[in-house]
Amino acid sequence: MKAQGKKRKVCRKKKKQSLLGSATPETAFSSDLLTPEEERELLAEFWECKCDLVKAILREFPKLRAHRPPMEPWPMAQFIRDYCNDETLERPAVKKLYDRYVTYKHRLASANIRLAAHVAKRFRHHALSYADLLQEAVCGLMQAIDRFDVSHGTRLATYATWWIRQTLQIAVARQSHLVSLSPHHLQELGLLQQESEALAHGGKVPSAQELARRTGSSLEHLAHLQTATRTPVSLNAVLDDDSEFKLTEAMPDVASALEREKHERAESLRYLLEQLRPRERKVLDLRYGLTGTGSHSLRQIGHLLRISKERVRQIQNRALEKLRAKAEQAGWEPALLLD
Repeated sequence: MKAQGKKRKVCRKKKKQSLLGSATPETAFSSDLLTPEEERELLAEFWECKCDLVKAILREFPKLRAHRPPMEPWPMAQFIRDYCNDETLERPAVKKLYDRYVTYKHRLASANIRLAAHVAKRFRHHALSYADLLQEAVCGLMQAIDRFDVSHGTRLATYATWWIRQTLQIAVARQSHLVSLSPHHLQELGLLQQESEALAHGGKVPSAQELARRTGSSLEHLAHLQTATRTPVSLNAVLDDDSEFKLTEAMPDVASALEREKHERAESLRYLLEQLRPRERKVLDLRYGLTGTGSHSLRQIGHLLRISKERVRQIQNRALEKLRAKAEQAGWEPALLLD
């Protein structure tokens, strides 16, 4: 009986090695396809290794038990990704299981790499290069492996195709627009394009109200979405094919406009101050720092001019009234003069 048990274990070990080869996490894996039976067995081993790895981490590091994940593929994969660091991998038990976990995952990915390349080829007419598309497709494949539930009974390729396509769609949509959009907004944009094409095929020009009604969005949200996906225009683009007038020449020079406004305000203020008496000009200059001398309090001005604080206030108020009256006569805004 013992001999038969040992023989069964040896056969099982040899079969596992035939599925994985002599690969380690650092080696390149064969891209040979797996038969349905081999795939199911490898997925079962992968799930068992994932469970053992999570249990080993929790056993070796009791402080992580507060973060114990549900016994489901995706939460467990996230837990392994977050907590399999240099500290946890120093423990031999965890390191051994983690190496097996990576080996199983890479073997499953290598066996389905042709699927990722096939789906990526369908997106070659978009802005991304094929190398970038293949990289995104592999990311989608790895996520599908992490999320796959063995108990569902479906093939990994069937499940992974959706995740690969989803990852590629998001990557292409992000690169297609100047403004970065969230996956939720990208989904809304796809629905908006589908409805627009459906209405256009019916010989109808879609209105904003009809698109908002069919997509379930408000007009304001629809306008924001369309604005974010608007095609960018170069500032060096010409406005007309028959002329060389560029957009940059039509844009206002904000710095020059501000400088001009500042100069005009200074000229207006200088003109109004000339209408005041010397003492009134002196009080306003000291009070508001009109010539760059800094502002002073009423008490400080009174001390400098050898008059009382109340007298300074009276001179100030009379001078401001004169300025307002002169500004109104000239048609200027009095509030802008002493801002």
